[in-house]
Parts: sequence; structure tokens; C-alpha cells
Amino acid sequence: MKTVFNCKNEAGESPLITRKPVFFGLDDHPGWRPSFEQMKATFICEALAITVAMLAAPACVALELPGSGQDEDSESGDDGCDPEGDPCDPTHALSGELILFVNARLSDDAFQTHLPLDEEGTYIGNAMYLYDPVRECEDGGNACRLTKLGHLRLDAQLGEVSVADKSLRKFVVRDLAWHPQQGLWAASFDSLNDEWSISGLEVPDWGRTDNLIGVERWVIPPGPAESPSTDPCYWFEAVSGLGFAGDELLLGVRGAGSKGLVTDGSLLRVNLSVLEQGHCVHPSDISQDPHYYACDVVCEQWCSFGQKLGVAGDVIEDLEGVGASAWLRSEDETVMALGHNELSSCVAPAPGEVATAEPDNVFIDDVVRGDEIEGLARVGGQLYGLSVFGKVYAIDEVTRVVTQIDDLEGLFPDDGLRLRGATEIVVPATR
Repeated sequence: MKTVFNCKNEAGESPLITRKPVFFGLDDHPGWRPSFEQMKATFICEALAITVAMLAAPACVALELPGSGQDEDSESGDDGCDPEGDPCDPTHALSGELILFVNARLSDDAFQTHLPLDEEGTYIGNAMYLYDPVRECEDGGNACRLTKLGHLRLDAQLGEVSVADKSLRKFVVRDLAWHPQQGLWAASFDSLNDEWSISGLEVPDWGRTDNLIGVERWVIPPGPAESPSTDPCYWFEAVSGLGFAGDELLLGVRGAGSKGLVTDGSLLRVNLSVLEQGHCVHPSDISQDPHYYACDVVCEQWCSFGQKLGVAGDVIEDLEGVGASAWLRSEDETVMALGHNELSSCVAPAPGEVATAEPDNVFIDDVVRGDEIEGLARVGGQLYGLSVFGKVYAIDEVTRVVTQIDDLEGLFPDDGLRLRGATEIVVPATR
């Protein structure tokens, strides 16, 4: 399958072709032209050739838990599907309080793009997994603690324009948050348009392993970097955490900076009422996509960690239930050692104010850069941290001790796991 973007017009010029914002009516706005020149590009103007190998395996096998690193005799929480055995039974045995996480690897075997669905421009997206940190496996291993839940279904629910331009082939989820009343949410990223979004996820059946998980997204609306009316989330380089603190959905960003007015590593409150308005077409959107941008500013700063400190991977309600905790990393050795990651908490601020974080004196001092804790989840009152490559830590917030208790990397193919975000979830028993 070959996709070619012809970026030249009749004059031989090469304008950006899709969502590059054009700010109409801003000629008198101070500093808007530099902001426009820095505005995020949507597609690189060059011919792109992508060849995707189609899988010719039964449907259930395509969604089976990767197991190249798993013992043949090991037990698994995933009943899976055996193409040479009995009829497919894509169910699993995990239930109760569990950890849900996403593997941000793209779904094809080489991790270069997502596997296509039947309709052109639609794809099988990131895989999601359930994990029970306290389940005892009869064989003494850990395979029975893990099961695949399914894959994202990237289709016309994300807009016909996104299907037509094939930008969904590299759409990824970077973090997750679940609330018993408000449902399952994700921080998501469209790398071909270089834009962050908040997505609602819909799991058809929590007891199955072959779900195609529905996605509805609201992209953070763009604006000039210097404008106070621009959404502060739009210009951040690295969105890295998502979680609920009470009923508030909070987005975490690293201390890598922003071209916008808010530059500290921060937690930002997501205004879910804006998402309830649906989607809006903005004058700056050349594509005029009716299923892409949120209608108004989505984020407001809620807590600051200061310059060069920010969220390494996740956000969670704090132990006392009066605010939020986040796992932090430094972007500057002079601010905090790069191998030192720590838990820090913010008491919920008054409306319109910004809280200042305080360290909890819970930390790890020998972190391998790139394998930080990316997911936090509190299960049975115990806080767990999951790293990029699948290490699982028990984090004791009272004794301030962090202990590695499991390692999931061996349950995936070589280099097949990039864990990006986790959340606690309650799955009802189905058998």
C-alpha cells in the first residue's frame, strides 16, 4: 500500500497541505506572526511510501497475547485462541481490581505503522492489557497475571478527513485514566499532525481478549503561542500523564518546556464540559474537519512543579484523597539528578489558583533514563508503578520504600513493549 502526498501547487510552491493553522483576523495581534511561523506542522511535504504486510491469520490469533518470551508450559490469564484446536474462546479469567495499561508500540510486526482494517485509512491501533499484581500462578511464573483486552479501533469515528489522509496509521495513546462514573479516558497523540488530544475509550466487553476498542477524540484547539486565550496544553512538548483526582481529570506534562505562556512542568485540569459540546470547526483549520478539534479551551493549569521538573509518566489521586500525586523526573541535572525520580503531591487548589507541589520523600535513585515509571495505579490500597519496559514496583507511601516485585518484559516479543500509562480498573467477574 503506497501513499503519496503531493505538496506542490500549480506555481510549484510547497505549502503544508492539511491542518496547518492560519489565524484569520489576527493582523493586529502582537506577536502573532512569530507564533504562526513556529506553529506545528501537520505533514512533512515529501513522498511517503509505506508497505504494510497483511496478516493472514485467523481473527482471534491476530489479537492474541504476544508470547515469544513465554514458557510453553506457563499458565496465562488469557484463554486465547488456538487455530489448530477447539473453536476460538477469546475470554479471560481476570476480574476485580486490576491495572489497565497500554502498549504504545504500533501494531505491525516492525512497529512502524498500525495494521490496516478492511476499509482504507482505518487501522488496528495500540494494544491494551489487564494485569493483576497479586494473582498467584500455579507454575510459579507471572503469565497468569496478564491478559490482552484488545486493540484500539481507529476508524471513521475519528472523522472522515482523518481516514482519508491516513493519519490514523500512527495515532497512539500515551496514558489512561478511569473513573467509575465518568468512564475510561486517554491522552492521545497524532504524530503526523503533531497534536495532542483527549480521547474517550469504549470497551465492548471487559471479559474478552479480542475487543476492538472505540475511540472518540477531541484535539486541543490551536492558537498563537503568546496569546493568553490559547489552550496551555497545545504548546507543551511532552504530555506524559493522565489521572483522576476525585472527579477532576488531570493531565501531566514534563518539564521540557513550552512555547506557550505556561512553561513549568505541571498538572492541568481537563474541562470535560467542553468535550460534552462535541467538536467544532475552527477558522484556522484548513481541512475544516467537523470531527477533530474541541470547541473551546480544554486545559487550565492546576499545579506547578517548577522549571525543568515534570511528570515522568503518570498522575493519581493522593493517599489522603485531598489532591493529586505524580511521579516526577528532571530535565536538567542542576535542578535534580537525572537518575532520581520521585513522588510529589499537590493539594487541590481553590478555583482559579495554581497549587505548588511538595515532595513526598518517596523516590528511586538509580533510574535508567528511558525506563522511568510510566504508569501508576492504586489496587487494594497499594500503589503500584509500572515502567516503560514492564518492571512493576510496589510503592509504600507510608514507609517510603519502593520495591520491584515483577517484570512483564519477558511476556512480550523482543523489544515489543513500550508501556505508556496505566490506571486502576474494576472488572466484573463473568464466570
